[in-house]
Amino acid sequence: MQIKKEYTCEQIVEVAKKVFLKNGYAKTSMRDIAKGASIGVSNIYNYFKSKDELFRHIVMPLIKEFEKIMYEHHNVNSSEQFFKYINGENDNMITEHVQTYMRLFNKYRDEFELILYKAQGSSLETFIDEYSEVCTRQVLIFMDNFKKMNPEFSDPHSTFTYHIHMVWMFNFISEIIKHKLNPQDIKSVIEDYIQFEFNGWKALMNQKNIKENENRKD
Repeated sequence: MQIKKEYTCEQIVEVAKKVFLKNGYAKTSMRDIAKGASIGVSNIYNYFKSKDELFRHIVMPLIKEFEKIMYEHHNVNSSEQFFKYINGENDNMITEHVQTYMRLFNKYRDEFELILYKAQGSSLETFIDEYSEVCTRQVLIFMDNFKKMNPEFSDPHSTFTYHIHMVWMFNFISEIIKHKLNPQDIKSVIEDYIQFEFNGWKALMNQKNIKENENRKD
């Protein structure tokens, strides 16, 4: 019966998430999950070919969100928004980014913990490093195109700055998860982080304009 099958799959996923959160991927067995779901081990394999496939299934919605955000924030439309922001014409980007982070934390807090702290031994144990590299390349492409369209703005002194920025983002997320902040504290920290981040990029990108203005004064 289809309803029974869907219920069993949902039950397996729900129990697996709890067991992975408690024990981590490496110390969790399919037998542990089967016991928690009150089904036979062989029954799990009717839905998932392996423990790794089950783990990936649980965290995949978060991964897809990351990929979606990466391309949404680094395309032609966001380039126009970014131009207005660093020109001091648009502060909506800060509000939008705060809302994006809050949505991710509210919806995927468990998945964040799994991928940040519980993925060792799975095919996703290096996801953070791999995503950071992919996103860094995407940001470099974005900034290169932005500079070609807007040569009056400055570059960071080193392209490695973009990589550091990505690592910093995951450290920021990791600390929030590790310290189990409540929703209000999370919102406050995110607002501070985004404000700090955006003002930093604005200062970096406007270095050339600032120097030119200073030279005119002299």
